[in-house]
Amino acid sequence: MQATTNSALVWKKLADENQQSAQLMARISIVLAILLACISAYAVSTNARFNDLCATIEINAHNAAAQPAREFDKSIASSYCG
Repeated sequence: MQATTNSALVWKKLADENQQSAQLMARISIVLAILLACISAYAVSTNARFNDLCATIEINAHNAAAQPAREFDKSIASSYCG
């Protein structure tokens, strides 16, 4: 009888440890998912700002009065704005 009692206690302890590990992994997964969402939002925002910057450079290239300024703006636009 003693062996079955100890065995049951051991199994219960292992089950409790497994449950705690599963809960910890679930919390870590939730934190990582939130972090991924924040980084994705930041990337989309940065891309939108970069596109606005490129559009502004291209507009300035067309509206520049001096030839060197137009060439400089066009070189920046071709190099960085693809």
